[in-house]
Amino acid sequence: MKNMSKIARSMGAVCLIAGLSACDDDKIVEVEVPVEVPVSVNPDHKLLSDPFLQMPSEDSVNVVWFTNFEGAEHTLTYGDKTTTEVTTTALTRMMEDASSQQFGQIYDSVTYRPVYRHEATATELTQGERVAYSVASKDSDGFEFASEQFTLAPEPAKDQALMILLTSDLQSKKNVVANYQKVVETVGTPDAVFFAGDFVNVPDRASEWFDQAKDNAPGFFPALQGHYQKYLPGFAYNGGEILQHAPLFGTIGNHEVMGRYAPDDENYSLNGSFNDPQPQWYAEVAYEQVKAEVNPTDDEEIKAQWVADNSNNQQSFLDIFSFPDDGQGGEEYFATSFGDVFIISMNVSRIWRSWSVSGANKSKFVEGLSTLQDPSQWGFGEFLFERFDKDSDQYAWLESVLQSDDFKNAKYKVVMAHQGVFGLGDNTVPVLSQPVMQLVETNSEGVETITELTFPLSKETWTDTVEPLLSDISEVRYQYPLAQDVWLNDIEPLLLENGVDLVHIGHSHLWNRAQVEDMHYLESSNVGNSYGAYYVDTTGVYTNDVRASYADFWADVNSDTPRWSIENYPPNGDPQGRTMSFPSVFSPMDFENENYPNLPFVTSNTLSVFSVMDTGSGTVKSYVFDPSDLDSEVQLFDEFSLQ
Repeated sequence: MKNMSKIARSMGAVCLIAGLSACDDDKIVEVEVPVEVPVSVNPDHKLLSDPFLQMPSEDSVNVVWFTNFEGAEHTLTYGDKTTTEVTTTALTRMMEDASSQQFGQIYDSVTYRPVYRHEATATELTQGERVAYSVASKDSDGFEFASEQFTLAPEPAKDQALMILLTSDLQSKKNVVANYQKVVETVGTPDAVFFAGDFVNVPDRASEWFDQAKDNAPGFFPALQGHYQKYLPGFAYNGGEILQHAPLFGTIGNHEVMGRYAPDDENYSLNGSFNDPQPQWYAEVAYEQVKAEVNPTDDEEIKAQWVADNSNNQQSFLDIFSFPDDGQGGEEYFATSFGDVFIISMNVSRIWRSWSVSGANKSKFVEGLSTLQDPSQWGFGEFLFERFDKDSDQYAWLESVLQSDDFKNAKYKVVMAHQGVFGLGDNTVPVLSQPVMQLVETNSEGVETITELTFPLSKETWTDTVEPLLSDISEVRYQYPLAQDVWLNDIEPLLLENGVDLVHIGHSHLWNRAQVEDMHYLESSNVGNSYGAYYVDTTGVYTNDVRASYADFWADVNSDTPRWSIENYPPNGDPQGRTMSFPSVFSPMDFENENYPNLPFVTSNTLSVFSVMDTGSGTVKSYVFDPSDLDSEVQLFDEFSLQ
């Protein structure tokens, strides 16, 4: 690269150099002399993702992309317009550790990665018209890193026929790359993506979002932007180019939530933090014991940060996406319109813990016996991250949304909620009730005295009731009464009363559906690992029993002196007795075993399923194929009407 350097010289000197005989020595001129300046692009700088679309309105849509450098200038070009009005934000909890799978990189300990988010708005758009767009970012050396061209559009007009992908649980799982590639090959690029939670496995691990290189375990953006072969050359599938063209609407699942944040601890790891959340209400109790030390000025922001760092948070997830901020929960739950569809995204998730009741470790049913006197080591069972019962802020917000004109006038009304609110999946048991904590005292004759407390607990209850018992308890158990199912008691009646058409969920990594009055439930998360279905086949041919891996719990339930009553933990079917719907075309489980009868689910680690909502026909269609067979035909196996 040449740089022209200006040098002042006397005219006489110039004439002398030029070989001229006469010069005016009083004149000074500037001449430009080329100077070679060696310059090379910083090889570490890159775009971490293609751009993707968020927050469409009637005449605009937001464009988001990521780089690993802050940059000096960022540009969105769309149609014949260009804007440099770009908001850049540093993501503060993007990390890697020894468990990360990033190509050519090994981490000995927790290491922060530079990740910068850029967001611009394409304005003055026309409904029904797509325009080409691209983004570019210049680093501090002036070198530009640009995307390819894609297309964007604002929110579609009413009555515009749409194809909306209903998906969830990407979570770095097997088959997701093939799944999203087949979506595009089968129905074309969707108009939107409704994602019902569990985007990645550990949300603070940067590579799980951007560049994980692990056999059949992709990062989120490579799978949904069609770039997986860039990170794993030679892999059979590349994913689907979807998010570059279609806005995403998501909901929080348990894998969007990190646990306690303590990066200065030498034993801190991302997997460890993910599995170590505690309830916010308990962190507020614990704060009272240390506030004089950690917050002597009684600063509310310091307190809020301490409570978040010592309970659970969705910071990385909320930093990555832009959703409407229309309630007390901010972007954690929201409602918006998209063409003929009104979408409500609820925050219905809880921590997942193991089934063991041995007391060797904390689980969904017990605390570890070795930690009974130290609540800082407790797991608090499968506690709900966010309340959604009748007395909660989220319920009040939901009521107000259901009374809005936009909701009432929408042709289709869809609710997203991640956790198992219905279905046959192993994670629908226990039901979504607040844990009932049982503090067990056992006397010398083996007689138990049980103190029961239902979450969430107040500071006064903890101080006055729990703490005095800690030195004497022999066990801490958790019960989840079937009759106290928050979703069944509080949410389902509200949705039925207000004419919701579809509840789209994830979590159990299978396909199944049900209909309650005029409302349909659908889980279509069989894009990867499946954890089995609670189903007893009356013909006796289908004999898979997922309960076998939870033997000690079921042994207790079926014992002469059970600590947990089988009435609260139904071992078969939907726990609340909903009638499951059978596939309307054929049962894909035939592919697993041709002797299987018609079954009301797909649970498979071979087959992959995806579902699409077609607003033109008012139907939801589900497709199946075998990713292990590159010539596998994608087949429609179920279709039902929302009208």
